[in-house]
Amino acid sequence: MRGIGLLLRRPGCPSLASVSSLSSRRLWFSSTRSTLCPHQTQVTQQQQGEGVLKGSKKRQAEDKWKLPNSPCRTRFAPSPTGYLHLGSLRTALFNYLLAKATGGQFILRIEDTDQTRLVHDAEQRLFDDLRWAGLSWDEGPDVQGPYGPYRQSERLLLYDEHANQLIREGKAYRCFCSPENLERHKQAAHESGESTAYPGTCRNVSLEESDDRAAKGEKYAVRFKSSDKPIIIEDILYTRYRKREPEEDFIIRKRDGFPTYHFANIVDDRAMKITHVIRGAEWLISTPKHVELYNAFGWEPPKFAHVGLLVDKERQKLSKRHKGVDMSWYKDNQIPPEALLNFAVLLGWSQKSGEPDFMTLQDMVDRFSFKFSKGDIVVSFDKLPYLHEKHFEHLLRQEPPNLPRLQSYLINPIRDMITAVEDARAETPKGALEETTLHNIPLPSLASPVPQTQESPASAQDYILRALRTAKSIKPDLELFLSQNRYAFWTIPPSVLSKNFDETPSLQHAKLDGEEARPSVVMRFIVEQLSDIVSSKGEEGSPEEKKAEAEEWTAERIKPVVDATVKAVSVSDPETGEPIKGAGGYKFLRWALLAGDHGPGLVSVMELLGRKETMKRLITSYKIALEKEKAENEGGGSGTMDAVATGLGLALFDLF
Repeated sequence: MRGIGLLLRRPGCPSLASVSSLSSRRLWFSSTRSTLCPHQTQVTQQQQGEGVLKGSKKRQAEDKWKLPNSPCRTRFAPSPTGYLHLGSLRTALFNYLLAKATGGQFILRIEDTDQTRLVHDAEQRLFDDLRWAGLSWDEGPDVQGPYGPYRQSERLLLYDEHANQLIREGKAYRCFCSPENLERHKQAAHESGESTAYPGTCRNVSLEESDDRAAKGEKYAVRFKSSDKPIIIEDILYTRYRKREPEEDFIIRKRDGFPTYHFANIVDDRAMKITHVIRGAEWLISTPKHVELYNAFGWEPPKFAHVGLLVDKERQKLSKRHKGVDMSWYKDNQIPPEALLNFAVLLGWSQKSGEPDFMTLQDMVDRFSFKFSKGDIVVSFDKLPYLHEKHFEHLLRQEPPNLPRLQSYLINPIRDMITAVEDARAETPKGALEETTLHNIPLPSLASPVPQTQESPASAQDYILRALRTAKSIKPDLELFLSQNRYAFWTIPPSVLSKNFDETPSLQHAKLDGEEARPSVVMRFIVEQLSDIVSSKGEEGSPEEKKAEAEEWTAERIKPVVDATVKAVSVSDPETGEPIKGAGGYKFLRWALLAGDHGPGLVSVMELLGRKETMKRLITSYKIALEKEKAENEGGGSGTMDAVATGLGLALFDLF
């Protein structure tokens, strides 16, 4: 705070009170940082608040947002000093979209000039994470191209050539000042309230003396001779920007022979024919340096667009401690990359009014424009579950199916959970089974898995995919999906059917074609009606016959029969005697097929289960209803048994 106090007391500086918001205060500090406060290193996007020139004419919004008609060459240039995070992924995505939307090229360049901070596996992780996210590059270290190499550490001769050119032209000079002397100067200047900028000690050393000292092996850096007045830069978002103070003579080549970021950046962008640079707004205050260098070489700068900084709800820059910053968080939470890209593109970019938030990568390419938001972007993860769900739904609708994605994010996780439940059922002692729950499923509520999940891996995969497509919706919580649709994957214990029957008293107040009917009579009617859809060969059928049966057991064949059947049945409220609205036959079907659980449409459930499993469940339910009526009669209950019902022994039932 002492440094800030000195800064605020400097004559001629605006007071902090005149800088109203936290964002503007950040801007003020960062825009004066180079000459007033060497310890202020946090740079944020708000510099435009006072840096954007007043009175500059605003362009028409449509023209401002419109993409160029010619192909754009863009680049993503990460430093392998850390791993890909949400902010850098968004930068890569915006540059990717601009290139693809204009028919241009997207280049990956590794900026590894800061050799002291390199992380050994960061470069490979960058490649892996970008590919996982679905972003491919046209040129880069691993695919090469006409303007390589694409690692800055392999381009040192090019930087030396251009640095020497500036020295020979009098636009840069060698600085022989030691780091220790420079630090002592900064400390003394800071304590006395003076500018900590480089004082120009070596600025007027003659070229002959400079060459001689360099030839004798004296260590040096190369500094650029900055303009004595602040320059104006053009930006797609902020139109025109100028810092309050001119740049100091900044270093373009370090004492270790490596270029600084600022220098290598502009040399490479020129050499690689980059036309547009989209990057975080924290780089806006560095852009005057870059434009001065472009001017010194006589080069036209690329078009710049500085997008808002990602911050948390307290408007602090996102850091590693925040969830959802590192790519591993999305992988660990089974969030598909398409959903992540969709989430990232909406952080500081707006599409046309009325367009849905859900977007595939191709949708993003088709809709992309320069309609970026100014100011910090507060990251809220509230929309991520919605996008996650929508991308699951899209994945399930795709034809032909994207099997690798389906397997990774849906099929394999569900299959693994089914296996885990079965392992737990096998390993749990019978006495403890009643109190055991796994994946939100009480284990006693399950009988054996449906046969389709226990056959070949291909058969299991096909069945799980059909079950997913049958569901009303797919939430990101697959454990919840499995528990809510448990009877799509397991058969129903008779004890569970019996208990649910007792808990659904309306089943015992039914009418069939307007006449009162016992539940067993209704169930017998349903079984007989549905058995006519296709004939069954039972276990004795040949593979060809079973395949033909499955092909005939379709929703189109089932629905008309079910509609006619359920309309013949009605149920009443046991307390009021009033008819319950809707076809009563659905009550019986949902009890028989799903033990009363809510879920997808019953026709879809029947198609999924197949004829054999459907009929088996219906007949089991019929027998339970019959047994309950028999027990009621033997116990002196009222009512009489239907003679046909009690004597039902059709060959059809023997098949199950």
